Amino acid sequence: MKVEKINLTNYNGASKLRVTSGMHSSNSNFESPNFTGSVVQADMVKDLQKLMPRTIRVTNKLADSMGEIQNIIINSLGTGLVAPIFIKYNPLSKTDEDTRTYSAWRQPISAVLAVATQASMVAPFNNLINWMANVGKLADPYNKTNFQSDAYIRKLIHKTNPELSKEQLDRAVAKEKVKQYNKLLENLKNENTIYIKQYNAPSKKMDNGSFKNLLLETIDDMIKDDNDKLKNCDKTSEKRKIRSEFFRKHNDNAKQVLTEIKDNLNNLNSVPDYKDYLSSKIKSLKAENADEELIKMVKEVKERATIKTNDPNAQKALIEEIRNKISKMLKQADTYSKAISEEDVSKHVEESVKNKTTTLNTSIKTLQDIKTDISSTDGWTIKDIEKRISNKLKEANLSEDCSIKIPFSTKVIEKYKSNIESSLDGYKRFTGLIISLAVLPITCTLLNWIYPIFMDAVFPNLSNKKHDNEASALVAKAPKTEEAKR
Repeated sequence: MKVEKINLTNYNGASKLRVTSGMHSSNSNFESPNFTGSVVQADMVKDLQKLMPRTIRVTNKLADSMGEIQNIIINSLGTGLVAPIFIKYNPLSKTDEDTRTYSAWRQPISAVLAVATQASMVAPFNNLINWMANVGKLADPYNKTNFQSDAYIRKLIHKTNPELSKEQLDRAVAKEKVKQYNKLLENLKNENTIYIKQYNAPSKKMDNGSFKNLLLETIDDMIKDDNDKLKNCDKTSEKRKIRSEFFRKHNDNAKQVLTEIKDNLNNLNSVPDYKDYLSSKIKSLKAENADEELIKMVKEVKERATIKTNDPNAQKALIEEIRNKISKMLKQADTYSKAISEEDVSKHVEESVKNKTTTLNTSIKTLQDIKTDISSTDGWTIKDIEKRISNKLKEANLSEDCSIKIPFSTKVIEKYKSNIESSLDGYKRFTGLIISLAVLPITCTLLNWIYPIFMDAVFPNLSNKKHDNEASALVAKAPKTEEAKR
């Protein structure tokens, strides 16, 4: 069961179909991204998943990274492994057991043929679409020339530098991706536009209407993130009270563990290393029968290290986010080490939540005002918007996290890339569906030809009985001698 939503988004003056995974956000290619906006959403997803049966949770996990080919494979597995059981042991069927067994074997053969024909046709088309997107042969909503895929960059570099080792090639790919991102950011800030490269043609500027829509979409997303956090403030208040009371009662132990984690993480250089270390730390804390709240804290840090990305900027941002999370926990521990009673803790938490609410409301109001001005007047630049936000941050002296604390140019790039990738994903799915439907008659013809041959060769007893049953049915339907004479 995969939850999806289909949006019609205006881009370049025309509606475009965009298919995006439910509760899914793309965060990559930015200098200092905000991962805190997705934390509230992640909590909500976890709460929903706890209510689901295990089989649905596993299917959902597979579906998160599923493309059209994976869809074909999963559907074929269901056809080949599940359907035969229901056919074979169908209590409502009036046919004999051998006939049901004969029919049940048709499903796995059908599944194998579906993968062989449909997936083998979809894969080359997906590769072609990827190549066209990377070189700029597709329309602007599908043009990936500003953030080409790792595989495409790797091929280009390997073609000109075949002597590079795998490690050297990885570094070269990472360097090229940083270069592309910095160029995109430079044009956005200095020229207030996005240059879109074209295949065998000069680059062109994104038209003013599309650029304006991109800014407004970015602001809408930022407002939504802040509103989601605002709605979650009451829940956050309860969690903070529990966490803060734990710090008050177990302060020394908490600080010792968190300080040890912080020191060890500072000696590591990659997100996978962070994940491995935190996983082992959780296991050791469980073995020591540590307090559940302390284990929960380490798990919260580990969750950030489980975000998968090959983008170097996102890797750096994740590392910074993980270290900041530990620092915030230590700061919170210091704060509540001075609390004398539970009432002191409750009072401090309420004040903190109040500051959070004020910060989010200020951020939302600022963004709404900017959106109104951009909608009503032309000539707004990225620099103008970032300057206005910077002035508001200084004026309001906001102490809590909110959308406007992230550079607006970074959020625009994030939104631009998300739009392109979502559009491209929808294009692939639509193309894959058309190809699968076109190949279906061929699959059915092959099945009708191969299946009897397979059964005669592998299960001759079942096959002979099936033929006998068919012959008997034909004889039963034939007119009797007396009837023929009349």
